[in-house]
Amino acid sequence: MTREEWLNAGLNALRPWFEARAKVSIPLDTRVSVGFPGGGSARKRIGECWARRMSKDNVNEIFINPTLSDPVQMLDVLAHEAIHAIDDCVSGHKGEFKRIAKDIGLEGKMTSTHAGEVLKAELERIIKTLPTLTHGALDLSKRKKQPTRLVKLECDGCGMILRTTSKWIEETGLPSCACSGHFYCA
Repeated sequence: MTREEWLNAGLNALRPWFEARAKVSIPLDTRVSVGFPGGGSARKRIGECWARRMSKDNVNEIFINPTLSDPVQMLDVLAHEAIHAIDDCVSGHKGEFKRIAKDIGLEGKMTSTHAGEVLKAELERIIKTLPTLTHGALDLSKRKKQPTRLVKLECDGCGMILRTTSKWIEETGLPSCACSGHFYCA
């Protein structure tokens, strides 16, 4: 079973909990994938739900960050994102979202909820009914960071700043400025 199949099975197992505790239904066409959420802080977000209008297939798309490996945490995040799918990302983390989150047992700040003891016990019960999750988390600390490609140069005459590549400087030297000043690496 792939991790996406495991998450979808987990979502299906959560449906009765949502219906019994919050009297709401998770849309049947909700899609769940493992992948980096979008936006500027994508590597920091552990889950994200996209509204139907963003999908050509008009379905909610949920992404669980591949840096997660604990099955309980993955289902915990999935439960949070499923609430967004229920209201099609309309209420953010207020109103209906907050009501459902509390009803199903999520606690803490609504933008970064965690399973309370009752929900955590339910998630652990669900995990026992699912096949073993075969998913190794990605460790982003081991990736090579992209160095800045451009070198900042500043004119010693007028203070003009420009950026160029190290390769260009190595091949042609530092440029001269229109003011007759010379650029140096700032």
